[in-house]
Amino acid sequence: MDPITRFCILRALNLCTMPSRPKIHQPDDRFFRHAMSKPEVAKRYIEHFYPDIARITDLGSLKLESSLSIQPNLREFQADVIYRCRLLQDGEKHLYFCLLLEHKSQPDKYVSVQVGLYIMELMLRSVKEAGRELELVLPIICYNGKEKWQPLTLAELFAGHPQLGLLQPYIPNFSFVFQDVSQLSTEELLQLDLSFFRSAIMALSLRHQPYLIVKYLRLIFEGADGKASISALTHYILGVAERSEQEFKAIIENTDLDIIPDVMSTLEQILIRGRKEGMEKGMEKGMEKGKQKERIFHLLKTALKFPEMSAVDLADFTGLPQETVQDFIDITAKGDKGKLLKYVQEELLADIPLNSEEMEKLQELVEKLLAGTDR
Repeated sequence: MDPITRFCILRALNLCTMPSRPKIHQPDDRFFRHAMSKPEVAKRYIEHFYPDIARITDLGSLKLESSLSIQPNLREFQADVIYRCRLLQDGEKHLYFCLLLEHKSQPDKYVSVQVGLYIMELMLRSVKEAGRELELVLPIICYNGKEKWQPLTLAELFAGHPQLGLLQPYIPNFSFVFQDVSQLSTEELLQLDLSFFRSAIMALSLRHQPYLIVKYLRLIFEGADGKASISALTHYILGVAERSEQEFKAIIENTDLDIIPDVMSTLEQILIRGRKEGMEKGMEKGMEKGKQKERIFHLLKTALKFPEMSAVDLADFTGLPQETVQDFIDITAKGDKGKLLKYVQEELLADIPLNSEEMEKLQELVEKLLAGTDR
């Protein structure tokens, strides 16, 4: 094994043993999608926050639908879960629930435009299917951002338009079913019935208060219903609670939960994946440094053998940026060995270690290059 690769592997392993906060990609999106894709959680969410809607719908008929294919050039919502549900008064009529998560500290001002896309596409889906009538769509926005927020409707977005009086009838408009879970008090959260719905809402609500997540950790995990939900909770809390895996492990070990083995199993999987990713990144970085070293030595040797070669040709031949090659040529032309060596080591080979043999070779090439002679 060459020294660079060995160094990178040892460095990566060393980094992975140090306490650090895990980097979990889009924790809010992944957790929301997992929780709300469970019909029992979606059912409790609607019953708890929107009882009037729950009374007119057969929530036992909730059927998870496939996600929407919004155009790729438009920024999508971070997460979406879609259900189709029967109405109680007429079992032949249905409506869509489109559950959306907005979790950024600075929410999207134009969220209504994107909600409109969802509404139109779901309505189009209903009329395209044979034998189905146009069906209603209820956009349900769940928000757990840091700042207080109320989404603006399309009519409110156009409120300052100079011709609003004349053009208002042509502005498509709709309201939102909106809930800011981050504004729920701990008393309200603790009154929720023991279930994964409570676990999910507590975790989402306390997202920006990591000390409270730790304080109520046992109660949050208490409602987890199976290994998949335990894993989702573990990933989410690690992603937002500002604790390293080791700190989180110590906290879990001091609880009296029956699910400790499942949480520990998830933690170990995260640690193994982190070590693997760390090693891969370390090796990639080491290989890139090795390539850069090869390019610089190639530049020195080529400039020595072909002193009349232009910066453009040298850059093309060595794969280095033309600006870098031109700087190298300009410093070489000054004939100062100390300055050229310093430039090569501190600029071209910055943070790239050289062994004694490579250092001797570098000095030899610099001397020959300035002397204008080859071996």
